[in-house]
Amino acid sequence: ASPGGSAESKGKKRASQELDKGDNGPNSSLPTPAKRSPPEKAKDEFCSDGEEAEQLNVAVKKQKNGIKQLMNLWANEEPYVNVEHPRPSASDRAHCCLYDLREAWSDTRPPPPFPAACADPTLGFGKSGYVRLPFGKNDRLSDGTSTRPRFELIFEALRSFAAGVRNIEHIEAGVGTYFAQFKARNLQKMCDQDEDGVEQLLTNISNIAKIALRSSTLFTGPIPLLTVGGPFKSVSMTQEQAACLLAYGFFCAFGPLPRNIEGTFNFLNFSSFHRGPKPIHLQKLKFILAYFKQVYEKMPTGTLTYSRQAWDSANDERRGYDKWDDPLSDLLVTDEGLIEEMDGCLQVDFANQYIGGGVMNSGAVQEEIRFLCCPEMLVSLLLCQVMQPNEAILIQGAQQFSGYTGYSDSTKYVSMEVRRDEPRDRYGRARSYLIAIDAIRFQNVNSQYRQACITREIKKAYAGYMLVGPDAAARPIATGNWGCGVFNGDKELKSLIQLIAASKAGRPMIYITFKDKQFAMFLSQIYDVLKESGITNGVLFDLLINYKPSMNDGYGVFEYLYHELTI
Repeated sequence: ASPGGSAESKGKKRASQELDKGDNGPNSSLPTPAKRSPPEKAKDEFCSDGEEAEQLNVAVKKQKNGIKQLMNLWANEEPYVNVEHPRPSASDRAHCCLYDLREAWSDTRPPPPFPAACADPTLGFGKSGYVRLPFGKNDRLSDGTSTRPRFELIFEALRSFAAGVRNIEHIEAGVGTYFAQFKARNLQKMCDQDEDGVEQLLTNISNIAKIALRSSTLFTGPIPLLTVGGPFKSVSMTQEQAACLLAYGFFCAFGPLPRNIEGTFNFLNFSSFHRGPKPIHLQKLKFILAYFKQVYEKMPTGTLTYSRQAWDSANDERRGYDKWDDPLSDLLVTDEGLIEEMDGCLQVDFANQYIGGGVMNSGAVQEEIRFLCCPEMLVSLLLCQVMQPNEAILIQGAQQFSGYTGYSDSTKYVSMEVRRDEPRDRYGRARSYLIAIDAIRFQNVNSQYRQACITREIKKAYAGYMLVGPDAAARPIATGNWGCGVFNGDKELKSLIQLIAASKAGRPMIYITFKDKQFAMFLSQIYDVLKESGITNGVLFDLLINYKPSMNDGYGVFEYLYHELTI
């Protein structure tokens, strides 16, 4: 379903009339027409208010129907077709698969680990390029209250918890033997606030320890890091293996990073959830406890893939993005719904360059909330080094275990029923596709209109949207106001930057304005003008780099484009 195409003359004149409404500013819709109003003869052809309202309703209905058709297309796909890359393969040396590929995936039990037997009890601990697993045997001493080897103390504490958690002091004493900074203040708050639920809480924590203790049978080889330019580009594991890694994170068992990579990775340590003073820390703990309760009661049998994808942009940068000649992709705009509700789409994570952003601290905006609702995404913090400007991170198969209300400091955990029958691909991955792309944070908002900044953002978006592999599925992109919150991006500019990248990738784009009806209307209208003009994504790039707020009478990006293309 195409949302645009050639508009009739009345639709075009109506669009121009609407584009002339609003107040000034890059993020505040469009400026009042004063200096460049359309010719007088055009004004006589505007629709009446009644016609205009009716046509707007028709356009909105068309957009919503288009989104439903795309959703239905991908919801009904067969599991053996249109599988998103990378595809786990025994012959792909850049892909590490921690489960046995020789056995076809079954929905009744997780695949067995690979290799079948463990040849290295250290699991690569201390070996360059691999995760320092807390359950790999090594001689590193504890930094807690004991000087014995750390992994021994971790196992000792977990076995004690698995036998039955007596109280919060029991947890603090056990974890404290290998991690001195641990304090379970928020667990104590939960006990004080709900005395009737104390037994259930302690049982849940005991069960988390039991999940962690499965590591001896779940992991039989080292886990590679996904580093910049490293030999491994992706890692696949079972959901049970991911739960086991997260259980060690819950008990703060992952030690400090090696000095050569310290500062280039995020970290997986739930310490701030346990001791953080802010209400958001307590809420984050609730998200994680709810996840563990559900997976212990019924462990998912599926798989996950975490991959790092880089775009070799040298040739395009040498020629110039203005030489691109791709037609503009279909664009469907809605002010309703959420990105994570767009099933089957490539869902955009407004990421930090360190995957997960502030999720392990007090951050709670788009990326952090998504990772709290889908905790399996947190494993990427262990694996993925900081992203470069031409890189993105794709997470496939992560399921949602919680809902939420609020945003930032007002975010609160909401329980939800997990979709146990969620459709999966042939490898056992739920049809959940999250692409993480990090935007520039603009201290000076006017700097984002510079060619270098626009080029960088297109490079980043295309690294996420590009098709990987000759037969990759051209899934629609589900996105929104990327980098337009605390990063100070102009949503008019950023929406078109994403359209340029989506067009290069050949993917349709669903743009969600998060209840901003006015911006949804303006974006739809300028898109109609762009499509009607027949310009390519390269021409649109050229127009954007020539926009300067100080030289365009204060007009916003959309208004500038309208006048460039129609007057």
